[in-house]
This record gives sequence, C-alpha cells and structure tokens, in this order.
Amino acid sequence: MIQACTYKDRPAIALWDGTVCATFLPEDGGKLVSLRAGERELLAQREGESYRRLHAETSYVEAECSAFDDMFPTIDPCIIDGKRYLDHGEVSRRAWEATLSDDALTLCCSLQEIDAVFSKSVTLKKGVLTLRYRMENRTSAPLPCLWAGHIMLVGEEGAWVESPYTATDSITQCFGQPLSRENAHVLPALGATGEYKFYYDDARTPMQCTVCYPSGGRVHFDFEGDVIRYLALWFNPGQLNGMYNLAVEPCSAPYDDPLRANAAQKGFSLPPNGSAEFTLKITAE
Repeated sequence: MIQACTYKDRPAIALWDGTVCATFLPEDGGKLVSLRAGERELLAQREGESYRRLHAETSYVEAECSAFDDMFPTIDPCIIDGKRYLDHGEVSRRAWEATLSDDALTLCCSLQEIDAVFSKSVTLKKGVLTLRYRMENRTSAPLPCLWAGHIMLVGEEGAWVESPYTATDSITQCFGQPLSRENAHVLPALGATGEYKFYYDDARTPMQCTVCYPSGGRVHFDFEGDVIRYLALWFNPGQLNGMYNLAVEPCSAPYDDPLRANAAQKGFSLPPNGSAEFTLKITAE
C-alpha cells in the first residue's frame, strides 16, 4: 500500500506492506525519514514536532539531520569546473517530483546548475525496501561527483557494523578519535567520547554492510552492481544535537569530496551524456 500522509508538519508518502513502513518526504530532499519494522523505528529521529527544513543556505547539521538523506553530487562543499557544490549535496536541499503507481514511488530531482538528473524508484515487498537509483549527466563533458547514503540509525551501546572490512584494513579518519582499530566499528556508550568518522580506503563490490544490536535485531544494506564501492562509518555518542546514533555511509567515491577522491585516484564521474544506476535493498530482522 502507498498513501499520502504527514511526518511532523511536512507532507509525506508512506509505503506499507503489513510489517514494514517506509516514509519519504518528496518536498524535503526525497528523504527516507522513517523506517519502521513492526513497532521498532530503525532510523535516528530528531526530537520536536516541527521538521527543520534544509534550504540552499541552511546548515545541514542545524536542519533535521536525521534518518537517511541522499548526498549528491558531494558531501563537503566544493567548486568543480567553476560550479559551486553545496554542503551535503544539492539533492538533499531540493523538492523532488513524486510519481505514484500501484506498487512503486518514483522520486526525481533535476539539477539545472550542473545539468544533471537524480532519481530513485522505491518498492516495498515482503519486508524488503528496494531503492533503484539513476544518476544522469546531460552535458557533453564528464561530471565528477559522488553519491553517498547518509544513513543515521538508532543508537544502542555496543551496536556494531559488520562489513567486508576488518581491523587490519587501511582507514582514513575524517574527524574525532576512534577508541581503537579493533573497536572503531562499535558504538561507544552515551557520552563516552566525541563523535568520529572514518573511511575504509579500499573498494569492495558488491558493497554490503549490517548494523547489529546487542539487544537483538539487525539491519542489512545490500547493493547490486559496482557503482557503490566504498564505506564510511560515523558514530555520534551524544555530542551532535544531543542525539545518540551510528551511521553507515556507503558511497561511489570516498573522502566527502569528488576532488579529494580524484586526487587519491578513487574518484567517480558520470560519462558525457551518460548515466549510472545502482540498487539498494534494506531488510531488518
């Protein structure tokens, strides 16, 4: 079932299969703002009855800063080929066009400044939320960019991330100080340390990761194809916005910035007048 609804004070669209409910905000970055499995909310929620909207000049962390935002064409602000790329991307700040069918929600965002189109088609069947993404470059030159899923999940002390990586794999730290390489993928106790984020340096395909909770329950993220090749982890033990969460950030290129990724020879570009597609499946148990 797909139906219009509201989330806080914003218009929303929900998909429901009798067990799982996924709620999107078409006018607010096409954001997956809530994902419930039974009575359990999986995505980190920000307190308050009013949704903190993200506009062109709004700070991302001072806006709602929760749940699952799409980051495209960058995370960090940068200037590429004379064009200004906004902090945490353009698409998270735009209203998307929504189209409904009997079993799918399609969301589309046009970026006239860089002549690109970003879209995703969403279905929910038998507890599996499937998001089929498409990124289009409508220019005659390559388009340096990245997609990253800014996926903030509910925190629980000792929750950990399973992935193709181990404690011996090389990492690049973005900020903060992990407790140790052995435990960097584990969420510390509330207030135990400041927030921190790091990237695993090597590509893995197909990308897969799972958030595991000591009290029981797992959330799986499975990508098809070879577009999504890298993974960052971000842990917030209460420092940012008073929230307690962990986040997985799978991406097409690392280090939050297409230019930094290119400098490390790990960049991603859409070909001239070309596109790239990938599929993400989310399941909970």
